[in-house]
Amino acid sequence: MGRQGAEQQTSKDIASVNARKKQTSTFNFFNLPRELRDSIYDESLIFKRKFEDQSGVRIRGRRLVQIHLLLINRQFRDEYLERAEKKTCLVIVDRDRYHGESLKLPAIMKYTRKLELHLALACDVPDHILSRCKVTQEARMHRKWIGNLCDQMKHLESVKINVLIDAHEHVAECEGHILKEQYRFTNLENLTSLEIFHCDYYVGHKGTTCAWNFSRPKKVVMRWSAERGELERVKQVEGAFSSTGRDDRPV
Repeated sequence: MGRQGAEQQTSKDIASVNARKKQTSTFNFFNLPRELRDSIYDESLIFKRKFEDQSGVRIRGRRLVQIHLLLINRQFRDEYLERAEKKTCLVIVDRDRYHGESLKLPAIMKYTRKLELHLALACDVPDHILSRCKVTQEARMHRKWIGNLCDQMKHLESVKINVLIDAHEHVAECEGHILKEQYRFTNLENLTSLEIFHCDYYVGHKGTTCAWNFSRPKKVVMRWSAERGELERVKQVEGAFSSTGRDDRPV
């Protein structure tokens, strides 16, 4: 082999070594097991996003996609969106200023399959003979806008509802009325969870941030049975209060 041939062969060897180095130094994300990729996708979802309040109601998105990550490549986008479809949730938090006005679904939430509602029903009427129970009125009011919102969510698969009741001095009466009106919630298509809680900090505290904090102590008194299709009373344990984990806490 002449000098020129040797130089050409050396150049090829160097190029081959450099190519192998490049291959070994480049991390291939899609060589990871799918379970590990899914964990990475889950961690890449935005835990909480605040949307503009509507009629005083808090509107939040939980576990949303980061739009710029959809531009990486087609496979990443498809797998990332697949995880988001299972995780993303629209969260609506009731406020004292809200009176049942229709809500407009944020555009980015239209693909959402999960809906979580946190409602508060407070009754401060002096009696349930001459006055209509406010629990009844508010349950009917809430059902109208909830139905309208569900109609906007074409891919909806799961509806979770937490209802806090401050019955003040009329616990038995208010509980009786919520049982009569329960069908307004239990007949919702895709209902997966409905829980009724007792609290004692709404009546007399209207307009205060402290009162409208759904993370405060509360006691579950009724729970929807999917098998029976109705609310069932929950046996009380003395001194027990409900606590929520990170993903279940109103945002």
